[in-house]
Amino acid sequence: MQQKIRHEEMALSTLTKEEMNNPQLVLAELFDFAHLPELKMMLWEWLKATVTGSYNKTLSKKEKASILLLYEYMEKLLEANHLLHIEQKKQDAKKQDEQRHIF
Repeated sequence: MQQKIRHEEMALSTLTKEEMNNPQLVLAELFDFAHLPELKMMLWEWLKATVTGSYNKTLSKKEKASILLLYEYMEKLLEANHLLHIEQKKQDAKKQDEQRHIF
């Protein structure tokens, strides 16, 4: 992906420069962190802890750390997908412009 993407619209970016240039890296990092079933379980634990207020009461330090890491990965995932979305919109606009010039 080209560096031409406007990163200033992302006020607080959690992505590294490398991840901004290649948002697919974020997916690889997420699934290196945990496999899909584990990620789903962590999301479930996160939801339960939030809804029941049991975050400080029933979760171990390891579970709390996993939830915090998952949050960081989810934030990166949102930002990476935002970059992919912007790039897709640019490509779509370019295709439409090219089609207009054909006729």
